[in-house]
Amino acid sequence: MKNLSIKLSLLFAGLALVSIGILAVWVNQSVTANFASYCMQHGETCMCPDPTTGVVGLGDPEQAFLQNSQRSLGIAALVAVVIAVVLGFIVSNLITRPMRQLATSAHRIAAGDLTQRVKHNSDDEVGEVSVAFNSMAEQLEMKEKSRKQLLADVAHELRNPLSIVQGNLEAWLDGVITPSPDQIASVYDETVLLNRLVSDLRELSLAEAGQLKLHLERSNLEELINTEITVFNVRCQEKQIRLEADITKDLPQVNIDQDRIRQVLHNLLENALRYSPLGGTIRVKAQPEDGSYINISVDDGGSGIDPANLPYIFDHFYKADRSRQRGYGGAGIGLALVKKYVELHGGRVWVESQVGKGSTFYFTVPVFP
Repeated sequence: MKNLSIKLSLLFAGLALVSIGILAVWVNQSVTANFASYCMQHGETCMCPDPTTGVVGLGDPEQAFLQNSQRSLGIAALVAVVIAVVLGFIVSNLITRPMRQLATSAHRIAAGDLTQRVKHNSDDEVGEVSVAFNSMAEQLEMKEKSRKQLLADVAHELRNPLSIVQGNLEAWLDGVITPSPDQIASVYDETVLLNRLVSDLRELSLAEAGQLKLHLERSNLEELINTEITVFNVRCQEKQIRLEADITKDLPQVNIDQDRIRQVLHNLLENALRYSPLGGTIRVKAQPEDGSYINISVDDGGSGIDPANLPYIFDHFYKADRSRQRGYGGAGIGLALVKKYVELHGGRVWVESQVGKGSTFYFTVPVFP
């Protein structure tokens, strides 16, 4: 028997039948005993001898009264069972109808229709299941849209450098142009960009799948930050940008994967350098937070990010400025990697920005226990 409504209806009917049967037996015995006691107290008005045995018992009127009472009790029990069956069917239908809707929507989602949702008109457990189901369906739909967008973005980002490489190679093979050192260097740069893009995509996919292994070790964060600042100082000087560091003295040591956190700092500094105006200042700060984390921030003092773009700034391939030049991190993967690397360390990452006043990216890393 696979129909839950029938099962619940039979269950209600069975419970009602057992309950009413017990009640009927108890009431019948109680009425009979009480009525006989009543007749005994009133003597001959209610009692008469049995003509065959001579035993004094209930008279015909009294017997008729008891039989009518028992008949009425039986009818009442039958009516109660019928009502219990009807009510059981109604109640079971109220319970199973949303379940059937859930099953139908689940089958449609499995078939690829991620727009399916179920109605919930109650705040009970069934309503909670419906809310959870709708939340799951929304997440699946968002994931599917993100997957499709990711594929489209990857194809777009790969197509541009591949087209450049292919165009130059065809021109060289056809003898249209003779490759110069500058042209060869340009093609080489595109292959480097492709390699970085594929490498970043691999790292990002491993991080999202939870398969990226971290090599955690006790590290001095001050030394790591100063090393990255030294690397970027030359580039900042070329753009006439000042690079300042404000690092709290005697920072506690941290438990990190140095390569990943160095990549986080590199991506944030690269991003800050890209958006800092000529003659601007990039500030890097590091200070303890709550005794369990160290808070690191990178401020660019640039043009800032529109509030409408802030919720998506760490998404794959998201570019708040679609006109920015291509380059390392320009594909829109750098900040997505920053978020994943920091979260894998048990930290968090966020951004604060005002249009015209610049952006500040923050992240935290755990202190060595």
